[in-house]
Amino acid sequence: MKKSARRTQHGGALFTETAQALQAARSARAFLPTWPAILCRHLPFSRCVLYYRDAEGNVFRPFGAGNGESPLPPLAEECSLVESFTGRSDFLLTGPQNRMFFELFDRDSNGLFADGGFNLVIPLRAHKYFRGLLLARVDAREEKSVRPLADAVQAAAAMFIPLVEAEQMEFENDKNYYRLFKFDRLVLLGQMAASLAHELRTPLTTVLFEISAIRERLVGDGAVAAAYEKINREIRRANGMIESLLVFSKFKDLKLAEVRLREFIECTLREIPARKIPPQVTIRVSAEKEIVVSSDGDRLKQVFINVLFNALEALSERSAGTIAVRLYSQYDELPRNIRHVIAVSDDGPGIPDAIKERVLQPFFTTKKDGTGLGLYISYSIMKTLRGDLEIHSSGLGTRVDLILPAR
Repeated sequence: MKKSARRTQHGGALFTETAQALQAARSARAFLPTWPAILCRHLPFSRCVLYYRDAEGNVFRPFGAGNGESPLPPLAEECSLVESFTGRSDFLLTGPQNRMFFELFDRDSNGLFADGGFNLVIPLRAHKYFRGLLLARVDAREEKSVRPLADAVQAAAAMFIPLVEAEQMEFENDKNYYRLFKFDRLVLLGQMAASLAHELRTPLTTVLFEISAIRERLVGDGAVAAAYEKINREIRRANGMIESLLVFSKFKDLKLAEVRLREFIECTLREIPARKIPPQVTIRVSAEKEIVVSSDGDRLKQVFINVLFNALEALSERSAGTIAVRLYSQYDELPRNIRHVIAVSDDGPGIPDAIKERVLQPFFTTKKDGTGLGLYISYSIMKTLRGDLEIHSSGLGTRVDLILPAR
């Protein structure tokens, strides 16, 4: 009996060890790094790596690179390897008829297959939805027995994928509850900010007039002139913050109209002066199709430009960088739960973990002259448009999703 046949017939041992490792792990996602080693013990894989969607959703992370092996790159959800298997349920093995696919995958993943020696790709699915990939290396003698191997992998994956996704759903529910609670607080804060802004404008204007009069009386005093410029600059900054608060707190009625999102993105990008875009930055737009929504185009433009300028600032210190603007539709289990997404991604340094939870708080900023209200106001605008603003960040960069409901 062949080695592969013996091992797949003893799939019970694979499932038993998988179940035991799942039970011992502190969480279902924490189990993922251990699974490739379990597969190699029970199936004729000389090496295998699991690529699973990151908790933030923007990349697929590698698990199980092995000791002494070269580190493997994460895979973007737009890369050809991931996109090719999103709608494919069967495995793919190297061979004369499939060589062009693997050459394409290699070119799009910096030689992942050539360097790792992988010759088998198995898509992992649960409840008909794509969740990840298993990349494996099998000997030529085992290639005729790949079908039962792939079936065993899928059966074992079905044991943990629902648990990982249930954990993620619970996390998302907690996050959404927190957002709802936080938004209620933002509404109250907006009302308070409007009153405070009105109260502050009058005394600030009075101070500005008085120090201007003092400067005119002491024209020849250099120290007074320097102090006046500093005070004047800080008052203008304070007034800028007040104006931002008033813009936020005094939303006018929504002017809902049909917005063609792909056309909207292209027109907005054309309106941005060329000098605002550093020469080392490339902006790429991709849209699967034209998507039409009912929204307030002016407010949506305000949010889109603010997010885009944040991405430009993230790349300002780099010698080269790319901003990707992607337009697509997303389904949540059922077609009627469709939502449309404008995703703005940059390949900058990302947001440090220490401040990720604070970036949507009012007045929080890392910029020297920033007010800390840009993202806060953008988030609030998206909520008034019955949408949402989500931020995903890692060492590969940052992605901001502007989410709009279907009409």
